[in-house]
Amino acid sequence: MFADRLWYWLERGGAVNRPVKFLLSRDDWYHQRGYWVVTTAVRNAGMEVILGGIQTPAEMVRTAVQEDVDIIGYRIMDAAPGVVIPILFAKMRENGIENIPVVVGGIVPDKDEVLIREMGVKEVFQPLTPLSTIVERVQTIALAARANRS
Repeated sequence: MFADRLWYWLERGGAVNRPVKFLLSRDDWYHQRGYWVVTTAVRNAGMEVILGGIQTPAEMVRTAVQEDVDIIGYRIMDAAPGVVIPILFAKMRENGIENIPVVVGGIVPDKDEVLIREMGVKEVFQPLTPLSTIVERVQTIALAARANRS
């Protein structure tokens, strides 16, 4: 029975044809407007958004595994990107999901942006980045990563 359902799912394209699953988490209770605006824009573009809310890197990884996400978004306003991103990547490696791309949004100082991009962050969205750019980049990065995994 399970094999029949699995075969049916695979014949229909399986995960390849499902909408992009985007985990979006944040680091604080404040400055929420951008978090919700990005959520709405991404959902309106047909992606599925998993709202992580305020999460530590370990919690983000746990959610990413449970939800089988294609991409992780971390909105950083108060945390030090040069500190939390290495922790996030270490937790991802420990859990075998280092192939899931990470994008960051919020107020990221230039020196930290360079550093976290060198660590592997695929994109950094600063305040006032057009929503169309965010949507396009998230979709493109997620689909490219999904194709590389299959």
